[in-house]
Amino acid sequence: MATLSYLASFYLVCGIIIFFLAVTILRHSMRSIVNWSTALVLLFAGFGPLLGALGVLLEQTLKEGTYLFQGLVATFDYIWEFFFPSLVLFALVYPNRHRLWRYIRRFAFILFFPHLFHLIMLVFLLERVDPVRMFKPLSDLGDQSGFAATFLTAFSKSFGVLMDLLFRAHSQLFSLVNIAYAVFSMVLIGRSLRGDLAPRIRRQMGVVMTGLGLCILTYSLARVFPIFAGMEFPRNVSIGFINASLILGGGAIAYSIVRHQFLDLRLIARKGILYVAAVAIFTTVYLLTIKQITGFFQQFSGLRVEILETGFIILFIVIFQPILGRIEEWSERMLVRVERSPRVRITNLSGKLLSMIEINEIKEVVKKELTDIFVAERVELTMEEELLASRDEDIYAEKVVNVLAQVGEPISRLDFMEAMDFLDGNVRRRIFPRPSRKAIDEAVETLPGVVRELARFDMIVPVVREDRCAAMLLLGRRKHVNRYSTEEQALLSMLASQIAASFSRIDMLEEVLEKRVMEEELTLARSIQLNLLPSSPPKLDDYEVSALSMASKQVGGDYYDFIHRDPHLAVAVADVSGKGVPASLLMATLQASLRSTMDHINDTVEVVSTLNDVMCETTAPDRFATLFYGCLNLHRHEFLYTNAGHFFPVLVRNGGKVEVLDYSGLILGVLPDFAYEEQRLKLKPGDTLVVTTDGVTEAEGVSGELYGEERLHGLLSSLSGRSAEDIKDSIVETINVFSKPGSARDDLTILVLKRTV
Repeated sequence: MATLSYLASFYLVCGIIIFFLAVTILRHSMRSIVNWSTALVLLFAGFGPLLGALGVLLEQTLKEGTYLFQGLVATFDYIWEFFFPSLVLFALVYPNRHRLWRYIRRFAFILFFPHLFHLIMLVFLLERVDPVRMFKPLSDLGDQSGFAATFLTAFSKSFGVLMDLLFRAHSQLFSLVNIAYAVFSMVLIGRSLRGDLAPRIRRQMGVVMTGLGLCILTYSLARVFPIFAGMEFPRNVSIGFINASLILGGGAIAYSIVRHQFLDLRLIARKGILYVAAVAIFTTVYLLTIKQITGFFQQFSGLRVEILETGFIILFIVIFQPILGRIEEWSERMLVRVERSPRVRITNLSGKLLSMIEINEIKEVVKKELTDIFVAERVELTMEEELLASRDEDIYAEKVVNVLAQVGEPISRLDFMEAMDFLDGNVRRRIFPRPSRKAIDEAVETLPGVVRELARFDMIVPVVREDRCAAMLLLGRRKHVNRYSTEEQALLSMLASQIAASFSRIDMLEEVLEKRVMEEELTLARSIQLNLLPSSPPKLDDYEVSALSMASKQVGGDYYDFIHRDPHLAVAVADVSGKGVPASLLMATLQASLRSTMDHINDTVEVVSTLNDVMCETTAPDRFATLFYGCLNLHRHEFLYTNAGHFFPVLVRNGGKVEVLDYSGLILGVLPDFAYEEQRLKLKPGDTLVVTTDGVTEAEGVSGELYGEERLHGLLSSLSGRSAEDIKDSIVETINVFSKPGSARDDLTILVLKRTV
């Protein structure tokens, strides 16, 4: 009797612990499918021991109605078998999501269908359906001695035997389905072990595999072995094997997830005690106050108080959770000694990092604080660049950075050595026994270069940023404690994330500063470039001149110029390849070269040929420019020009007729000694010469179409008779209206020369 009592207590404690771990893991992150699958596994795993404890207690205490309650317990007994499909769900998502999960994640509930059918069969059909009785009304319809009645009776009996065999086979052999589920889960987890896993995760998976192996073994002893051996264990022995399988399988999974999420067992135990204490307080309050109130109300009113009690229960449930949260906060402040708690001190350190803008300052503060918090002999914060600086001499430097980026979490030096493939058979890590510190130290001294330097530290914490190890936090041996606990590793992981965020913030700040400096430099460059352009067009007796240049960026590659040396007026419009600063520098070179050739202002071929040769000698092959250059004799009204690949200018005659000046030679900077040709024309009163860059015709409209030459020619024809300034402004206004916002693709330059008299 005493043995059964101890056994029931053991089942009850195990079930409660497993249930509590399920709730704790789920509360840690309710959005994680890993946590949900783990919670399902643990909930169904805890169901078996609880039912086992209840069954033992019923046998001990109930004298009458024992079979009724045992049948009720047996009915619920089949629910724990949902442990096995939950196990498959867990194996599909931990430690990494299996590729099958991508296809079945929306239909994962299908995994539970066989067990749901099994539950329905056993609860509602087995020993509740009598085929003979079902078909008896049919046999009564005919003559009792007739053929129909005989056939129906025989059919119902045969069908009853068949259904009985089917039910028995189903109830006995469904255990093989459970084992198939468990084996399939082990296969999935085994395949995960072939991938690149951190040593800590690999050890956790080893624990899971061991637990599942023992789970399958003990479950087989309870359900499969008796079938094939032709024997049957006593009911308590069978229940013991089943509960052992659930406790081993669920416990291994609970352990791995707790370790995977850096949940500290002491913290869980503390919260468990707190939760039980809070429940006890609420229960005591309910019994001492609410029960007395409802009893008093019933005594003097004579009415039923079920509704009143239900209301109080609902009220207690509503206020229980927020009060528990408050108690939890209070306990954290009281129990962990706020002034010396590593959690609080690292949280404060993370806050300090938010205000730091220099990496060296971060390194010094982190080293000082962590040395004090963990009482470590040595703490370092090493940057990735510092480690990679030695990669020419040390071939393992780059591998160290890649391995730490892949691990992405605090890693002990033994795990680091394993991840770097430097553990031999004498010191390879096992669950039992653990190598001694002396053995590890001796193994470390045999390692090469940078691997040895890092392995001399007890804990290595990668600072991962954008999937690369930007730095590593190195913590040496502690003076009073042998190791860094799971909770401390979680705090270090949190600190590493904050350090990575601080590095990102510093980089963003540097980028902002660099951008501001660049903007100031570009503003200055724009000012210089504008000074290279004519400040105002020349004032002439018989001509009007107007021009404008608009860069698509702060500085551009378009250029125009007027050079007045009586009786000549030289005009030039150029478009340098590219945009921005490179184009502006080339434009400045072109302008200086053009000004240096003004001794031959009226020899257009000489000027353009000289500029072409200069560009061929001084610029890269992929740098070039287009140029339209012309020289007007103000006395004879004769205009000489040549074109080096520039967009064709337009001559609008008085009255609106448009003539395209369609001669063009080779662009500047491609082929030296190219022979350009000189063209000439007469300007009559009212004639207007318009020279633009392709930024005008290639302006993009809302529908994606370009402005084009046809629209430009039509516009210029309609502007005949207007002043040069009006023509220029009308072109700009039309382009602005036509273009969609933000579609400027090129610099835009316009030069208008009009003869008035």
